[in-house]
Amino acid sequence: MKKIKEIGLDVKVAMQNDVNGIGWCLNDYYSDLGVKYLNMGTHGHRALIAFDKPTLFWWESPSGNKMLAYRAEHYMTGNFFEIHKDDFDAFEEKLLTYLSDLKNKGYKYNLISIQHSGYFTDNSPPSTQASNMIKKWNEKYTWPKLKTATATEFFEEMETRYGNEFQTIRGAWPDWWTDGFGASAREVATTRRAQTDLIANMAGLTMAAILGSDLPEEIDNRMYWANNALLFYTEHTVGYHGSVREPFHKYTMEQRALKESYAWEAGRRSKMIGEEALGLLQSHIKREKDPSLVVFNSLNWERSGLVTAYIDHQIVPRYQEFNLVDEKGNKAKAQAVETHSDGTYWSIWVDKVPAFGYKKYLILLGENEQAKSEEASEIPELENQWYTIKIDAERAAISSLFDKDLNKELVDQDATWKLGEFIYETLGNRSQMEAFYLDDYQREPLDSAWFERYEEGEIWNTVYFKGNTKAAINDRGYEFEIRLFNTTKRIDIAYSIQKKLVTDPEGIYIAFPFFLDGGVLSFDVQGGEIRAGIDQIPGSSNDWNVVQNYARIKDEKGQILLSSPEIPMMQFGAINTGRYKAGATPESTHIYGWPMNNYWTTNFNPEQHGGISWVYNISSSSNQSQTEATRFGWGNRVPFLARVFTGGGKGDESWQKSIIQGWPLNVILVSSTPDKNGSSCILHIREIEGKNADLKSLKLANNRPLMIRQANVLGEEIIPGSVQLEPYETKFIKLDW
Repeated sequence: MKKIKEIGLDVKVAMQNDVNGIGWCLNDYYSDLGVKYLNMGTHGHRALIAFDKPTLFWWESPSGNKMLAYRAEHYMTGNFFEIHKDDFDAFEEKLLTYLSDLKNKGYKYNLISIQHSGYFTDNSPPSTQASNMIKKWNEKYTWPKLKTATATEFFEEMETRYGNEFQTIRGAWPDWWTDGFGASAREVATTRRAQTDLIANMAGLTMAAILGSDLPEEIDNRMYWANNALLFYTEHTVGYHGSVREPFHKYTMEQRALKESYAWEAGRRSKMIGEEALGLLQSHIKREKDPSLVVFNSLNWERSGLVTAYIDHQIVPRYQEFNLVDEKGNKAKAQAVETHSDGTYWSIWVDKVPAFGYKKYLILLGENEQAKSEEASEIPELENQWYTIKIDAERAAISSLFDKDLNKELVDQDATWKLGEFIYETLGNRSQMEAFYLDDYQREPLDSAWFERYEEGEIWNTVYFKGNTKAAINDRGYEFEIRLFNTTKRIDIAYSIQKKLVTDPEGIYIAFPFFLDGGVLSFDVQGGEIRAGIDQIPGSSNDWNVVQNYARIKDEKGQILLSSPEIPMMQFGAINTGRYKAGATPESTHIYGWPMNNYWTTNFNPEQHGGISWVYNISSSSNQSQTEATRFGWGNRVPFLARVFTGGGKGDESWQKSIIQGWPLNVILVSSTPDKNGSSCILHIREIEGKNADLKSLKLANNRPLMIRQANVLGEEIIPGSVQLEPYETKFIKLDW
């Protein structure tokens, strides 16, 4: 009893089994979705939240909703006290020491939650041993008392007693564990495509329902299982705890295959839903006399961009000239990207497809053969009406990118690495990462690179390079393309590598040393945009971040935009791996893509091998708005839906239509989910400019009546509910027709 009196802290302890927590792997701004409490036990050295003791705080979303968060020391703190063992003396001594340390650290509440597991391991089942230890403690001591409790019990009592005392923190909570997305680049790319495919395909189903289609039976279940597969893959780790130490162990291989299967399942299910959506939509389009292409835009603004369409050689014979023509005679540009014996995949640039609607093009055959792409054996001056590009052929990278509109050089001429340059990093050991430093590493450019050819096309002109790197399986295993668009202010940089199987720690970076004097780096996260290192909780991940749809650098005169459909990981200001400095902000306006690594010591893939491809999209603009950046990122990631129709019909007057009209300019449609009854849908929407937005102007085509009500994430109507968005607010609304 003397020891407890010396502590001087009147504490009741809730021994909380980890399985009752909400969990520590989270997305930003969950409070907008109705989550009230968040229990965050750190995972070893992977959390650097800058609190020196267990802390409760209100986590506020951009729209002002709050969630009570608890940042504990570790999700198995109780196991450090040996609560799972049959040694009461050891448990007693260690718990008393812990309570004494709490007082010394200034913890001021008389209730604390200590997470533990039944056994000292991840994914542990419960055990009755903890109950025995708690019983022995309570039989010996009058106070403090120990109690087995759920996370909810702890939060409810703390909110009741001290809710007005907790600090409020507003900011994103990027996760340190996201570096694992680089340990499975192929599957991450697949799930990112599946996610955006699902956004487009569910919107297609919504359009079909509004147009009068009866939705297929069990379609809600098929959407559920596609989302379920996405969630199971994007959970934070990949598999076996000994995956890195034993890269080819049976458990490593089996659990890796099981985990990866969710990525392929998500991709497969999403594409099948797309076929169902297009099958319904085509019943509402009248066939024209000539074959036609109908393009559906699932986003909520009039949109121009690339659509990929497969056209059978019976409709457009191989090598025969053809045109895609809209109702006014305007031609859409087309460029072949992949040809097979039965048909060709075409990239097609479409202009001004109506918001949440469609546009039709006739496919008109010409009399001549298709003109062959112009090729050159030397690197030309790469220039269009917006950019002038200079290429460093020896390094297969861009040395200069001059923006004619902004009259500005966009590449830092003093940077070590060129724009788009490939960087291969190897570490002397992995243990340094666990110890929060990195000083034993080597970063190398390509061993060699050579210009392959130059081709001109209707949509873009391409410079092709090949290269040699130790990361590839052979001396021609790396390919690099610079695509300068003729249709819009955009540059794509495409990469492909035949990756060598390497189990030693290695990583790949792609350099984007942009220069914008005084520029601020921001990027799109779940639920909003944040400034790198600024609009986030101190100590949350700032060495690397997951970019949802775009990153941007903005100054007083313009902005530079960067996006990737496949690769989410970026580092801002420098290559920060191993920095581990809480509160650090970018040291420059450089960005580094981080497509691949195998750095962490457990759970993730120990190696990656085989063919992997990815693309980065670049643009710049004098328009500095978040709307411009959002539309660039979302427009490049979320695909158009397209269907080729055979001819032989009579056609109609409906060449283009916006199925839901009246969208506010500062609102983005995140997703649209049709109800299985086919007479309503749930829209997930977000305000993106920091202004109010009124949704009362939404209406259906042909002025059909539309009822708009606020709902929750489950589609349940909220009474009372507003159909107005506050600045940066996220809402769900239900539309009935």
